[in-house]
Amino acid sequence: MAFEDACRTLAKTLRYHSNLFAEAISGIEAMPARLWYGQVLLNRLLLLYDLQVAGFLGQGDRWYLHNHLGHCQQQQPNRFYRHYLQPLCHQGVGLPEIERPLPVQTTFGQVPYLGSRLFQPHSLEQQYPEIDLPDEPFELLLGWLAEQPWHRTFEVATEPNAITRITLAGAWEYWHTGRTGKAIVSAPETLQDICDHTLDAYVLRALHQHQGHPGPPVASVDALIAELDAPTCYLLLETILPRMTILDPACGSGRFLLMALARMGQLYQACWTQAQQSPDLKGQSWGRSPQAAKPTTAWALAARILTQNLYGVDLRPEAVEVTQLQLWLALLSTTSSLDDLAPLPDLDFNLTTGNALVGFIRVDEQSFDQIAPKRQCQAAETVLQGNLLQPLTAASYRDTLAEKQIRIEHYRAQTKAMAEAGGIPEYVQTEFLRDRIDEVNQAAQQKLNRLLLETCSQTLGIQVREPQPTGRTHKRLLIPADIAALHPFHWGFFFNRILEQQGGFDIIVTHPPTGTLRASADEFYSQYAHRFQPYQIDRAAFRRSRRLTLQQIPALAKLWATYAGRFSYLRAYFRRSEAYQLPSTPAATRSIPLKTLFAQRCAALLSPEGMPPYLYLP
Repeated sequence: MAFEDACRTLAKTLRYHSNLFAEAISGIEAMPARLWYGQVLLNRLLLLYDLQVAGFLGQGDRWYLHNHLGHCQQQQPNRFYRHYLQPLCHQGVGLPEIERPLPVQTTFGQVPYLGSRLFQPHSLEQQYPEIDLPDEPFELLLGWLAEQPWHRTFEVATEPNAITRITLAGAWEYWHTGRTGKAIVSAPETLQDICDHTLDAYVLRALHQHQGHPGPPVASVDALIAELDAPTCYLLLETILPRMTILDPACGSGRFLLMALARMGQLYQACWTQAQQSPDLKGQSWGRSPQAAKPTTAWALAARILTQNLYGVDLRPEAVEVTQLQLWLALLSTTSSLDDLAPLPDLDFNLTTGNALVGFIRVDEQSFDQIAPKRQCQAAETVLQGNLLQPLTAASYRDTLAEKQIRIEHYRAQTKAMAEAGGIPEYVQTEFLRDRIDEVNQAAQQKLNRLLLETCSQTLGIQVREPQPTGRTHKRLLIPADIAALHPFHWGFFFNRILEQQGGFDIIVTHPPTGTLRASADEFYSQYAHRFQPYQIDRAAFRRSRRLTLQQIPALAKLWATYAGRFSYLRAYFRRSEAYQLPSTPAATRSIPLKTLFAQRCAALLSPEGMPPYLYLP
């Protein structure tokens, strides 16, 4: 219980500081956006603090952030965020040193380039350019961090109040599971048991089923690592490990993906060590490959797993951001030398935001092809290289997928040539390429959403039923905005290679949200708390007298109709869609458990050779 108690205490403290940021923010009105940006700031500061503890900031200054906060306060109070922290993120660790303005280099001193989206301008910063905060919440957080022992390891802390990677992971899990159900902390023993039944079981089964695999079945992965020989090592490196796909469709804080990263890291490290000692030339060749040697072996192996093996989806973008943060922290813990530090890998293609329960797993290509492309204004387009920078014009689904791949390959070649000619620096190449890929993704998302709208409206006959303050229901047809509000995740397009070429994911582990699919007064109040403030209505009062409140305040009634109406067509979709098989009893139609929906979704996403999906239901 000591570990769980430490994680709960840490979670409450992190949430407290995140809320302090949210309350202090000026320039954002809506509380959900304020809470989200408060967590963005917390994520950035925790990663920066880890760099500070490692001695990677300011030529080994272990008080780097504290010293600069004090310096800013001496010059002028309440200027730390606008004049130091935000520029440090955007123009410091977010830019290579050679690209930083000279005044910025002088101000920041020696800071590494991380190349992470965490430090690039956030969507909220672009939407609300006047964001500002006073110094006090930063002073409180940095003061608290200075009092806690911070260890860059995954060991269970032995010191009181010590923060390690594993206690931080448990704290994030407690915080995020509490948002959608009962807050929990998974003990290390629980995670090991889950790993035994999923990742370990898959590896052992793959070895045993492989033709020509010598020797009797291995009892466990630990025994496999201890007795690893050259043929088994080669089989793991060339066939099994690189092709493994591990998915968490409700990734939350990323606890299960961290578990998978650690276990696969052990396997890869054992294989790499064996490859160094093996007389097998193929094994030696892999062991000497640049991928396994730079910047360090441990870093390269972890980065390989992050970009080739692990996948996650969550409806809440802040959950995806926390998952990315934790995986980056795990990567950073593989090095203790600034010389071995490299830019953090881009995880946006593996960890994405969307509704895992809504969207196409298999795209009906014929129906997709019949939807005309949405016309977009092209006046502002800069035409380079013919049509490759134009909005998506592919007539068919196959052409759309091909166009996406062509753009990737074309811009890699083009930007490489420009870089060799001194045209643009490497980090700009990356942003340039990402913009082009995002362009295709957004256009495809629009077409797929329109196809989903036609499916729901014409094939399934779904309408929106919006409750009115009078007690009656207003029915209307679905419109594109209704589909967009669901944030569908179209698996068949975004993870096409895995679903089409491999038949699905090999391992699926998730802790699905608890409860049922229904409108909630608490959730509604949380989303629109700023709309209740002018009327001095608190959460408890709205919960007690919701109907009376909606009758008296038309603006809130309109918001509630839209919010509750969304659940009406969601329930209809899950009951009528061929993607789900739900009971048709009256009680079942009124209440749809979320865990049931996730169980069926996971089964549909699984590879024929995959392990049975593991839904963690404590």
